[in-house]
Amino acid sequence: MKSKMFMSMMVIALAAALVGGATMAWFTSQATNPANTFSAGTLIVGAGSQTYAVPIGNMAPGDVISGSFLVSNAGTLDLKYMTTAATTGALFGAGGASVAFTANDTGTIAAGGPAVTVSYTVTLPTTAGNAFQGNTGTLAFTVDATQPANPGWTQ
Repeated sequence: MKSKMFMSMMVIALAAALVGGATMAWFTSQATNPANTFSAGTLIVGAGSQTYAVPIGNMAPGDVISGSFLVSNAGTLDLKYMTTAATTGALFGAGGASVAFTANDTGTIAAGGPAVTVSYTVTLPTTAGNAFQGNTGTLAFTVDATQPANPGWTQ
């Protein structure tokens, strides 16, 4: 009899505990961290004006004209750059004038860092014959840039 009474009391206590637990209130709270703005950086390469050590024009066989221009980084990301020269016109034909970079045709520039001077020469060889008299040509530079970590791009 004592065991039946003990079991009955245990069942009643368990039921009371379940009912009491089900009616308890739990405090809760929630917070939001708003306005997380992400933005991409910029890669802005600039190629400044040309400067020449001597005037261009009236080249004669053996003449070498030195020039330079600035490459800058106006973006918010570091960049690496590569400069190429493109020529047109009869002066730059086979056996005629040629272009060679002498300094900084490739490199890196930090965001907001100082501009870099790219130097080059244009040479009309001493072997240029009469066929080049009065010819003209045009020289243009292209500066390509990318992020330094770009694995698919080499200088």
